[in-house]
Amino acid sequence: MNKAELIVAVGESTKLSKKDTEKVIDSFFEEVAHALEHGEIVKISGFGAFQVKSRKERIGTSPVDGQKIKIPATKTVGFKPSKSLKDLVK
Repeated sequence: MNKAELIVAVGESTKLSKKDTEKVIDSFFEEVAHALEHGEIVKISGFGAFQVKSRKERIGTSPVDGQKIKIPATKTVGFKPSKSLKDLVK
């Protein structure tokens, strides 16, 4: 499911217009991104939690020439599903 499909599905289930549904979903994504940007954990009961994770600097292999390269430390977003979401997927 992509964003456009999500907007249609949520709009149909809530009886909101496509335009209003898109505003709600965009706002939700913006708020999640804003919280993560400030180092907060975003917990959604029954769904899961998003949080910023740090990756340490490490040595990798260049796919072009096979030489060892240094991969710098970076941050990424992690997601941990809730137990109820895991049970749905089983």
